[in-house]
Amino acid sequence: MSTETTDRHQLDRQIIERYAGQPSRIPAELIDRVKTLNNGRGPMLYALVDLNAEGKLQQGWLVLGHDELFYFASAEDTSPERVARSEIEAVTELPGLSSSALLFLRHDSRLPLMQVNYSRRQKQAMENIRFVVDQQLKGHTVSPEDSDRAYAESVSAKIKDAQSSLMSDQFQIMKRLLKYVLPYRKEVIIGFACALVYTAINLVVPYATKYLIDQVLTPMENGELTSEMATKISFVILGGLAVLYLVREICVWLRLKWLAYLGEYVAHDLRRDLYGHLQKLSLNFFSKKQTGSIISRVSSDTDRLWDFIAFGVVESTLAVIMLIGLGAMLIGLDWQLGLILVLPIPGYLYAFYRHSKHINTYFLKAWRKWSDVTAVLSDTIPGMRVVKAFSQEKREVGRFGERNQKAFESFKSVHDVWTKFWPMLMGTVQFVTLIVWAIALPRVFGEWGAPLSVGTFVAYLMYMGLFFQPLNTLGQLTRMLNRAVSSAHRVFEIIDTEPDPALSGERALVDDLAGDIRVENLTFSYDGVHETLRNVDFHIKPGEMIGLVGPSGAGKSTITNLIAGFYQATGGRIVVDGRDLSEVDVSSYRQHLGMVLQEPFLFHGSLLENIRYGQRDASLADVIEAARAANAHDFICKLPLGYDTVVGERGHTLSGGERQRISIARAILHNPKILILDEATSNVDTETERKIQDALNHLVRGRTVIAIAHRLSTLKQADRLLVMKNGQLVEEGTHQALLEIEDGVYRKLHDMQSELHEQFAI
Repeated sequence: MSTETTDRHQLDRQIIERYAGQPSRIPAELIDRVKTLNNGRGPMLYALVDLNAEGKLQQGWLVLGHDELFYFASAEDTSPERVARSEIEAVTELPGLSSSALLFLRHDSRLPLMQVNYSRRQKQAMENIRFVVDQQLKGHTVSPEDSDRAYAESVSAKIKDAQSSLMSDQFQIMKRLLKYVLPYRKEVIIGFACALVYTAINLVVPYATKYLIDQVLTPMENGELTSEMATKISFVILGGLAVLYLVREICVWLRLKWLAYLGEYVAHDLRRDLYGHLQKLSLNFFSKKQTGSIISRVSSDTDRLWDFIAFGVVESTLAVIMLIGLGAMLIGLDWQLGLILVLPIPGYLYAFYRHSKHINTYFLKAWRKWSDVTAVLSDTIPGMRVVKAFSQEKREVGRFGERNQKAFESFKSVHDVWTKFWPMLMGTVQFVTLIVWAIALPRVFGEWGAPLSVGTFVAYLMYMGLFFQPLNTLGQLTRMLNRAVSSAHRVFEIIDTEPDPALSGERALVDDLAGDIRVENLTFSYDGVHETLRNVDFHIKPGEMIGLVGPSGAGKSTITNLIAGFYQATGGRIVVDGRDLSEVDVSSYRQHLGMVLQEPFLFHGSLLENIRYGQRDASLADVIEAARAANAHDFICKLPLGYDTVVGERGHTLSGGERQRISIARAILHNPKILILDEATSNVDTETERKIQDALNHLVRGRTVIAIAHRLSTLKQADRLLVMKNGQLVEEGTHQALLEIEDGVYRKLHDMQSELHEQFAI
């Protein structure tokens, strides 16, 4: 096991131990018992059985051995229930609302050989065992590499998908987020310096007021200072305050400007890194994530981080500095009154911390619900034609309304928690200020205690007014921090997703291709257990056209996806022109590869831009030549703006056949050495199929071609046909040679299609 795989396994185990409330692996004593009962061999797979027959919680274990199936009711169970795998003739699941049961059966018995009950959390681990047993019943042997890893991945997968369960340490996330600030030290220094000056001026004003009252107004009233001198000193002080106020407002302007710039820079860099990393992720990642969730992370989450970076970081730092400065000034003015206000500050800060931890769960749940809202939009808007075709507008409005309501309830919960906390805290602060008044007033009146001058008392009151500002800032910061941390976590979750190995690291560049493809003992599994392909071997010579045929689910598209480098083989290898595909730079390799898919995808833009997509520097003459070869030039010229005609999103303003011919023109202009055709002529009428087939005839010349087709008549030009069934290559040869195989898979498919054709012809 590689270091990378080991680290991922350790992380999965940590997630299970921290969030799932169940063991991250089977107890060691059970492994020893399995080895004792299974001729020294350990488990192939195992799963936690967390419910007993009555539906009560337990910690039992279902263990799949090489020859037997074991059920341990607990870790102390020394006499497990055992069933020989050879006796099992069927396995089925009885699903429920919150739990399910897995039944292992024999056809001649109504009672199951074994039944285990489990919650939804254990479903994937149980599915792994069920699949291996199913494959055994079909005559296939599946041997998982690592039972511990399979179990940890299956249990942690759902937890990792649930955003509310994966909150990392806030300090670590903030530390990582602040690394994006480091390149912009100038903006930070200017913004922080201006904010510091602003804070200092706010601390000076009350002290100047104290001086004006105690050293000017009171002496003048007592006759100790002439009116002229008092007026002169007062105007000097007021002039100084005017200058300070002017400087303060300039600092406010500079702070807002430079910190807003800082926030935009950081959000820009996060979006750049996030989108750039998305391009490096495999198709497996996108197949598991909803489009709306990804879009919200690139847009909404980075925007929330802008607000926090622009103001939250500096404001929170200054709030702490302000509290320290206020504490010093208050104690300096009068240590007794100062301590009354200063001593509770650690309690306030601890209350903020506890509240932040508490409200964090609500924020994460709310943002997950918000992702559900955007997911509905990303599903429905691109598929609006289907929605309207089936008159499902009310249903979609209801679906959106349901998720919107759940998001509303989640955000309302956030506000409920916040609005309960803040008045209680402010009430405590106000109570402390009343205590200050109760102690200060008798001293001002000279009734008891050390005398307190009016100027000192007024300054003290002004400082108390300022005292609420940093507390309010820190209080608001708890919400801002949780918003930022949850958003940062969602962004970093994608950035931390392991990129496609073929797009990372130093790999050999592919300058040119002849098109020689060798597939050697190819095995592939999408989930690590269920094998989609098993031990597939074939060789395609340069310039040869190969047809991939077989029933649905046979693994045809999986083979083309592996040859295109979209996924990495689980076992075996693909060798192109003598080079292992896993060792070359897949981006440079794909520059020599073209694909025409069953559902052609066109981007929102002009036809010219769509045809040029793979060759951005192609001339208009080259584009027209490619369009002519694809039988697309004539219908393009009939459009109002010709090649400058803008097609709607996904090309829905064109017919299916027109979109397909545009995609063929794009492939012709790309001029690939290896061409993959995946049902390129399906779902079109006969006339359109003829035009597309003529275009494909131009496209396949001089290239290595791999064509998938359910309609066998479209593969007449293929040099050889590869017949797939259940993930294995079962037949290989020419059309005529395969028809001569009695009871052959290809012959059955051909005869079936011939019969259907005759029936419809009649």
